[in-house]
Amino acid sequence: MKKLIKLTLLMHRYLGFALSLLFVIWFLSGFAMMYVKYPTMRYHERLQRLPAPGFSKAHLTIAQALDSAGIKDTLRSIRLGMLLNRPIYRVTTIKGTYQAVFADNGEQFNGADTALAARLAMQFTKGEKIKSIELLTEIDQWMAAARSQGYTTPVYRVHMYDTARTYVYVAAQTGEVVQMVNAKQRFLAWLGPIPHWIYPTVLLRNRPLWNDIVVWSSTIGSIMCIAGIAMGFVRYKRSRGIAFSPYKKKWFRWHHYTGFAFGLFVFTWVFSGLLSMTPWDWAPFTRLEPEESVVWTGGILDTRRFSISPAAAAGKLGTEFGQKEIQLVQWNGTPYYLGYADEHHTRLLAADEETSVPVTQLPSEPFISKLKEMNAAIPVKEAVMLHEYDDYYYSKNHEKRLPVLRVKMASEDEKWYYVDPATAQVVLKHQDLSRLERWLYHGLHSFDFRFLVYKRPLWDIVVIVLMIGGTLVSMTGLVLTFKWVGRKF
Repeated sequence: MKKLIKLTLLMHRYLGFALSLLFVIWFLSGFAMMYVKYPTMRYHERLQRLPAPGFSKAHLTIAQALDSAGIKDTLRSIRLGMLLNRPIYRVTTIKGTYQAVFADNGEQFNGADTALAARLAMQFTKGEKIKSIELLTEIDQWMAAARSQGYTTPVYRVHMYDTARTYVYVAAQTGEVVQMVNAKQRFLAWLGPIPHWIYPTVLLRNRPLWNDIVVWSSTIGSIMCIAGIAMGFVRYKRSRGIAFSPYKKKWFRWHHYTGFAFGLFVFTWVFSGLLSMTPWDWAPFTRLEPEESVVWTGGILDTRRFSISPAAAAGKLGTEFGQKEIQLVQWNGTPYYLGYADEHHTRLLAADEETSVPVTQLPSEPFISKLKEMNAAIPVKEAVMLHEYDDYYYSKNHEKRLPVLRVKMASEDEKWYYVDPATAQVVLKHQDLSRLERWLYHGLHSFDFRFLVYKRPLWDIVVIVLMIGGTLVSMTGLVLTFKWVGRKF
């Protein structure tokens, strides 16, 4: 037992020496993370800054445009937007490449040059002047979400001549603005997300190395916390007062006190941070598997099924709801034009029927039948239309759309599907392990429990108190580290 106690003590001591500074950085940046996000321009935020589209010249269907441009790759996604005053299809292939074809004459877009990038940036910023332009062949600090946002390098970074010192990023391959970030956002990111996620540019460009650093540092940190909690109880000294620590030196004593009070929180916070990386693929992703996607959509996206011209479709969809872009989607073998204004305002139009009319959402029964087909021989346990968030489909800022159809299957792993009837998309999928991960990661790391997360400022007070405690534990450990280094060297 003495050897085990000594081993635990040494483990906590030396791992603490190695990680104490990182823990202080994690907690201090965590305060900023409560209110600061990584500056990524989301899809609907980009659309809001675009002028009203003019799709009257979009005479070519997507099949006609691809044939004219000689593009024969299988497509994953298709969007119809504008390039200045011309309608253009922007497509992503299943190989992950990005291409663009004009919808008025079928000419392939061969990429933006400096002059076009400048015009697009000025249009996006409502006429702001340009200070300088540079072509990036590697992602920079503000392009961390490049792949998930649907673009890659080369990208033009346009420095605007404005008081906010704005950077506008224009993707050369598709000719669209994909990111915009100002000086205030950049400064706040260096206080919060970048140090918190260990996110310098050099690691952004080497994702496997970044993943390993975060996983192993948080794994070792979790072990250190467990050893510290154990030693806190071992060193507990029974006393009539509150002075239960046997340590005489103040920094040891205060590290014992703060660790005893907040050590469990520090452990769960670091451990839940580890789970955010889904290490060793222990939990399934919360989206459809490729095989399920094929069944859901009714096969590979077939451009030949879009027989109505996009100009006619745009006229039917209308402009009064603020339409900025049209997505070409497929559900159950039927092609649809999805008119998109923002995350809460969309319209669907069947793209293979001249007499079709736009709808704001599709009926629920076909969705339920399709989910039964995807889960052969497994009955539906529950199917309900949610008009309020539940514990798994939720948003702190109420950004996710409602209503949403929740379908629970009576399978062994209890699969739950959340379907947006306005877009015919499965927006979330959960099963037993992913639901467990939701609580172990989001619950323990962000305290987004339904009884707390929507009650501001109660959530702020609870989290700030716990963060202060974690910071004190880490700071006292850092002081002990400096004192130890001073003695040794």
